[in-house]
Amino acid sequence: MSSVQDWDKAKSAVAQHRETLTSLADHAEIFGWAKENGFATKSLFPKFKVELNKQLGIDYEARREEAHVLRREQIAAAATDGPLIEIYTAADGQGSFAVCGPDHTIVAYGSFHPEDRVFIEGDQTSADLSAAEFAVFLAGQAREELQVDAVRLRLHVLNHEVSADNPVLDRAAMRFRVALAVEVSDTNAALEWTQEPGYKQWRETNLATLIVDESMAGAEQ
Repeated sequence: MSSVQDWDKAKSAVAQHRETLTSLADHAEIFGWAKENGFATKSLFPKFKVELNKQLGIDYEARREEAHVLRREQIAAAATDGPLIEIYTAADGQGSFAVCGPDHTIVAYGSFHPEDRVFIEGDQTSADLSAAEFAVFLAGQAREELQVDAVRLRLHVLNHEVSADNPVLDRAAMRFRVALAVEVSDTNAALEWTQEPGYKQWRETNLATLIVDESMAGAEQ
């Protein structure tokens, strides 16, 4: 389907379903409608969002950001008195990563999955981001095991380009209900494990060992 046809299809759909679309409460319901009606595609959805704004004054991106701000605030509030988890990550641009807990113990290491959506071979920052995203996932798994609403994660990384507001980490933190803080240092216990042969799966680790007291968080690694 050509771009012109895509625009016409999006324009027509918004005009035809204006009452339904106007009644939808938030961006999630709008996306659900788009998915159900075949507009949640790489080509059609951007045009659909433009037509929503042009015809109905519905700013999808603004609504989504408002929802995300609220969700972050809710997670932060829930995590205030929740467990504090501390994790150290490292990676290399050739495809290996490592994750350590607060006491130097290796939690997981090995090679990135061939279908990893973040890591780009040869790109150091993407490797560090993927390892950091994995750490957020682990914090989420610990949260589920602890049966708490949210947890705090103090994540130590080596790359100054890795930050908590990076879209990759922001999405992961919201998904797994983790209040994330990132600290950058020149070294950490995970670094040497990126060069070790073999692997260790995270399921071999008792995730409760990642929990720390406030007084020991950030201890020299």
